[in-house]
Amino acid sequence: MKYNLFPRTAAIAALAALGGLVAPSGTLAQGVTSAAVNGRVAGQDLAPLASAVVSAVHGPSGTSYSTITRADGRFNIPGMRVGGPYTITVSLIGFGDESAEALVLALGENRRVDFVLGVEAVAVGEITVTAERGAILSSGRTGPQQTVTTREIESLPTIARSIQDFARLTPQALGTNIGSSENIGGISIGGKNNRFNNISVDGAILNDVFGLPASGTPGGQANSQPISLDAVQEFQVAIAPFDVRQGGFTGGSINVVTRSGTNDFDASGYAFGRNQGFTGNLDDNPLSDFSELQAGFRAGGPIQRDRIHFFTSGEIKQTSRPLALGLVGSSQTNTIDFIDAGTINEIVDIANSVYNYDPGRFEESLQRETDDFKFFTRLDFNLSDSNHLIVRHNHVNANSQRGISRHAGEVGLPGQGYTFDAVSNSTVIQLDSRLGAAAANMFRVSYQRQRDKRTPDLAIFPEVDIEPFDGESESVTIGIERFSQQNALDQDVFEITNDLTLFRGDHTLTFGTHNEFYSFSNLFIQDAFGQWEFDGENALDNFRNGMATRYRASISRLADPYPRAEWAAMQFGFYAQDQIDLSDRFNVSLGLRADIMAMPDAPLENPSFATAFPGRHTSDVPSGNVMWSPRLGFNAALDEDRRTQIRGGTGIFTGRNPFVWISNQYSNTGMDFIRIDCAPWRGCTPPPFTGDPTPVPVPGAEIATTEVNLTDTNFKFPQAWRTTVGIDRELRDGVVLTVEGIYTKNVNDILYQDLSIRPEGRTSDGRVLFSNDPVDREFSPGVFLLGNTNQGRQVQFTTQLQKRFGGDFLPNMFGSLAYTWTDATDVNSGQSSRAISNFQYNEIGVDPNNPGEGTADFEIKHRIIASLSQRIAWSDDVGTTITAFYEARAGRPFSWTYFGDANNDGRRFNDLAFVPGDADDAIFETDCRGCMDFAAWDAFVSDIPGLDEYRGGIVGRNSSREPWVRSLDLRIAQDVPLPGPGSRNIQVTLDFINVGNFLNSEWGRQRYTNFGTSTILSFRRYDSDTGVPVVRFTQRDTDESGGLGIDDVYQIDNILSRWALQLGARISF
Repeated sequence: MKYNLFPRTAAIAALAALGGLVAPSGTLAQGVTSAAVNGRVAGQDLAPLASAVVSAVHGPSGTSYSTITRADGRFNIPGMRVGGPYTITVSLIGFGDESAEALVLALGENRRVDFVLGVEAVAVGEITVTAERGAILSSGRTGPQQTVTTREIESLPTIARSIQDFARLTPQALGTNIGSSENIGGISIGGKNNRFNNISVDGAILNDVFGLPASGTPGGQANSQPISLDAVQEFQVAIAPFDVRQGGFTGGSINVVTRSGTNDFDASGYAFGRNQGFTGNLDDNPLSDFSELQAGFRAGGPIQRDRIHFFTSGEIKQTSRPLALGLVGSSQTNTIDFIDAGTINEIVDIANSVYNYDPGRFEESLQRETDDFKFFTRLDFNLSDSNHLIVRHNHVNANSQRGISRHAGEVGLPGQGYTFDAVSNSTVIQLDSRLGAAAANMFRVSYQRQRDKRTPDLAIFPEVDIEPFDGESESVTIGIERFSQQNALDQDVFEITNDLTLFRGDHTLTFGTHNEFYSFSNLFIQDAFGQWEFDGENALDNFRNGMATRYRASISRLADPYPRAEWAAMQFGFYAQDQIDLSDRFNVSLGLRADIMAMPDAPLENPSFATAFPGRHTSDVPSGNVMWSPRLGFNAALDEDRRTQIRGGTGIFTGRNPFVWISNQYSNTGMDFIRIDCAPWRGCTPPPFTGDPTPVPVPGAEIATTEVNLTDTNFKFPQAWRTTVGIDRELRDGVVLTVEGIYTKNVNDILYQDLSIRPEGRTSDGRVLFSNDPVDREFSPGVFLLGNTNQGRQVQFTTQLQKRFGGDFLPNMFGSLAYTWTDATDVNSGQSSRAISNFQYNEIGVDPNNPGEGTADFEIKHRIIASLSQRIAWSDDVGTTITAFYEARAGRPFSWTYFGDANNDGRRFNDLAFVPGDADDAIFETDCRGCMDFAAWDAFVSDIPGLDEYRGGIVGRNSSREPWVRSLDLRIAQDVPLPGPGSRNIQVTLDFINVGNFLNSEWGRQRYTNFGTSTILSFRRYDSDTGVPVVRFTQRDTDESGGLGIDDVYQIDNILSRWALQLGARISF
């Protein structure tokens, strides 16, 4: 039964917020939303001046913040708008007023500004105002972070207008969409899974907390961005912020703050577009017809000058993209040779004539549509100099055609596809208050509502895989994709945060609470309409006659034929922190946080399972486990003017699991579904196939088996102990060199085990061999336990040179140059959403239940990035801005695996290959199409270090790497004034992606392996006499000399390997 979450949420949240006002408390996923200033006011004798009035005015909006200095002359103004320019003025009776002007504050920055005042008769030249040198050389900075300003957002090249395009400016971060051209991808930070990041907008969660989309954000599965770029003022990517107010991640924290209105009305309208004519050829093959249009507006201004301001933006995006795959002789870049058009047409004809189902005709270039609408609005209320209120709402509505699988081993027809609909709404209310000179409070409440569903594009029909070929797994697929037959998700997330800050002399004390309340309703039933396979030389005749070789289905045990998993969770955080200014040049922060996860709903209890697995219960979930996170940070200036600083810290960061990993238990108790997997090799004859999407029961209890998912009751969310040390040095005005090191040790990472398999010995190559008899046959599809491991670590070293815009040196230029080296390991990189997939696609050598530590999927060993932007002013109103971004990075790691089950654990794709070192190490079968002997294998292995070094043993996980990726992007923006009253102009832009590929078609290509693996050998069996493996080494593409090479393992990304242009125009007034 679904837990009735929200009627009780308000009461619980109110109590938690009240606790934050009176006791040490904390945050788990709180984002940075503002900036701050602090400093000290003294007389000319350097004695502190108390009760001086400090006023900070945000010039564009007239927003005013004021406080008074305390007895020690110190002042603090938190909760300020990001940006500027600000004017900070200090006044005290008997002393002359002094000010610091043109201060621009970055997101999360706490700028120090000190004043030395003289008596009113003293000349201005004798007065001293000292301000820190900016966001990089700031006393508030401890761990590595990257801020992306409004100027950078407006200048850098981008076609997708995505968060990923700007997060890539962070040396330790990179996009994860390589090899998935139609997906927007996620952002891996610090060598971690992108699902271990926290993304917030205006302090509120913008993660898809359930964790299905690769982007990690709402709408990601519909190829939508979570917010319009025109609504964004600034980004910050933080990897180790030792301020305990930031949390909810073990990868990185991506904080976004939105634009706000000012005292001047301004507006902008824009449009960007491109099509196949704006995209390069690949191997002389043009991209199939497609189109993409983005258009929108933004507007802001005063409702009441200096008091109330508004900002709003709207955007639409329409895309039509090809899914291109050609048959033999086709002009398409990616082709297949295992089937011809006649066989595909015969399959389609059988479906129509025998089963009255039209699966759609094969087209080499299949168009897929995406529609995306966004609307954002924000109100800022300056209630007084001490109280500021923000109310904002973000709406996204997107749909995208997806689900058709086409690659070297599969051809999916249109009936396999579905339309993914994603609608999200997010509302935030935040109140910042200063409670006199010695205290401040921030209160924030937010609500996010997300609705996702998949709707079949054609008629309802089971998935049917037809394999009339000699290959191992080549197929044509018709019918609805098996994981999308019943698939929908509702998410509701409610947050409440309260932070109380006390200023006591050299100490800044922070107490707070951050609480998240989740409600999920998940409909996910694989094979709800059934999945049927027809393979072998008579596959077409068998399909015509309804004689399947395998049948899989899920049949509900409950009254509802398609039951949902409905459950709730709550997450509480409590923290306390003390930042101590030991001197004007050295400060430390000490903090402690406790995070608690509560899950009030219990999954269904399965008595049969409890009997078969004593001590385990399907109704047990981890709840009430406390995760402690102590942190220490420091910052020390090595000279008086803070041209050089050393900073760093150490501490534990607690993240958040994708909740789908927990939801798997609620959907797989064995009480909700019977899972049928019927095939002759399982001792079962599939029933006749009729095309009916209603699952067909199969007699025999041994066939009506059940998969069960469990979560260890001691399970804790991801935790990592991270230590950093960095040195920043200003070489000249605005130019800063940074050298930084990060060491991260996993405290609690994920570990998946299958409790149903029973070990019975070892193979000749050292693998654990499992019995044909599972622990209990009723649960033979698998009993998957999610638990923790402390194995794994990530090490990064970065050198970065940054030049900020402005200053005396090259004032119209900004840019950066950085190199990062990474070494990352883990036990399971957690690339999938299902427990069975996270287990069976985790490549292992010896024991799948104890995989051991290996190179992480997200390790990019070397990464070089460079950006440079120059504005050329032809006159006061006419200017050209040219911006370039370059990236060169090592390829992603990948594993060499068997096709087949080498350890009898029931999984065919997770066994790392044994590398025969000589002809006696294995038997190579050659009596099959394309199969080659040991000599060919030996020559192939000799050229591949990731295989050659493992001769005579099992290859290591992720032992090889894809080729380096190099890409240069460019943006040119031309500003031209428009005639008429006021300040109006038009800007014409050209975004040029992958410029190198335009200059040379061999440059800028992105090669990849599917799912990070290459099935180099097909495992057949172990020889009964010698015990050595019997394998097949299948013919690969050869070069002109007839030789084999590693390049033939890779596929070329059909979209990202081409140069691309986008034209845009923007009118501003």
